[in-house]
Amino acid sequence: MALQDKIEPRQWQILCTAPWAVGLYIATAVGGKIQEVRELLVLGAALHRALERDLEHDLIGAVAATVLREAPIGGASGLGPGDRPALLRAVTAAGKATAQLPDGQHFRHWLMELAREIAAAERDGGWLGIGAEAMHTAEQAALAEIAEALGLLDSDCR
Repeated sequence: MALQDKIEPRQWQILCTAPWAVGLYIATAVGGKIQEVRELLVLGAALHRALERDLEHDLIGAVAATVLREAPIGGASGLGPGDRPALLRAVTAAGKATAQLPDGQHFRHWLMELAREIAAAERDGGWLGIGAEAMHTAEQAALAEIAEALGLLDSDCR
């Protein structure tokens, strides 16, 4: 029996929406469309790495496989980059949906790792790279909001 078959359909949909919600929430925290696209490419690469590690039989790999198979961004969830509150609600729903799952804590930490990786993908400000910030303060704030939404402690979001 596939892992997806062991989880109720609504809960599975919430889990599969979470990586896009995390990615879009961070990518839209600051910057223009080019930065947003670059950061979402990092999300896609991270999902592919989850599959390369042969994780398709655990929660992370199964979700990554489903998300990649059912692209476009946000799938059927109706989430878009213009609705940041809805994105954060989707992250919160994922935190709650994983609360009772055996791999739930690991999944929430993986989502946080995705958020950190996406936030670190683009340097901000400066001129020709001189004086640029490694991470914009708005992205740092978004990371804290995601950690809180996932029910992770402040120390887990650093």
